[in-house]
Amino acid sequence: MSTASPSLITNYCYRDITLDQTVSVSRTITADDITLFAALSGDLNPVHLDADYAATTPFGKPIAHGMLCGALISATVAMNFPGPGSIYRSQTIKFSKPVFINDELTIHISVKEKQDRLKLVTLSCVIKNQHGKTVATGESGVIAPSQKVSIEAATLPEISLGNQPYKI
Repeated sequence: MSTASPSLITNYCYRDITLDQTVSVSRTITADDITLFAALSGDLNPVHLDADYAATTPFGKPIAHGMLCGALISATVAMNFPGPGSIYRSQTIKFSKPVFINDELTIHISVKEKQDRLKLVTLSCVIKNQHGKTVATGESGVIAPSQKVSIEAATLPEISLGNQPYKI
């Protein structure tokens, strides 16, 4: 069984990328996102998964894994800019505020530097929540594709948590 039909994804070639070029993508973090990230990563820290435990922390409620923000940056690079064919070389990230269930995060990526020899693009990355507060900042080093492609995104199988299907 599969989810909705795939969509076309298109990349930006190295030659077409300009300094200060930007892209922004938004995503709301759900409890299921946190559960799936915990299952995939093996990070079962109760601050993410146990509301009673999280209530005893300075956050007062469960928080998303910091590296879930890193994964959202990676997804933005892979799916939006530069897009399909990009090769991730490096990532730095600093977390400045917690991310909670139902926070709407906007991932902002902008081109900081280009290195022609390797087709390496340095991207400035900022993630803000629905209140405009910065929750994470960093830089990504990405080898941009040399050829333009438009390709159908993969169709992933339906995933269920309990009795509820999870929409990817």
